[in-house]
Amino acid sequence: MTEILLNNEWLLIIFIVLILYLGWRIRKAWKNFLFYLIKRKGRKGEGIAVKLLNKEGYEIIDEQVSFPGFLFENNNKIEYLVKPDFLVEKDGEKYIAEVKTGASALIQNRNTRRQILEYSHLNQNKTVLLIDIESKKIKKIDFN
Repeated sequence: MTEILLNNEWLLIIFIVLILYLGWRIRKAWKNFLFYLIKRKGRKGEGIAVKLLNKEGYEIIDEQVSFPGFLFENNNKIEYLVKPDFLVEKDGEKYIAEVKTGASALIQNRNTRRQILEYSHLNQNKTVLLIDIESKKIKKIDFN
């Protein structure tokens, strides 16, 4: 009788492990699907941004251009790259343009504000363009 109980306990343990594994795989698949949707929305937004920039007279010089940056951590120089969405030009002035949707397109958004402030600093231009896809507006953000 104890042998049957031991077999049932092992079956229960195997079943629980299998259920946990399947739950983990489903969660991982769901996160990948959500990431895909976000990336797709971003690509669509960048396409809209190109049309909006062209309509407003901006010439797109480059997309996903990398700007090097550095900082010091305990006196050790740490280098990194940032990749704004666009480098554009209008009337002889070059700007970094960052595309955002939803609440991210608001300058009140702390993460957006910090991101474009960093872009402004690294590009040595006090003005960055924040492109709000949902309202279809190009906002000039000045850090003076």
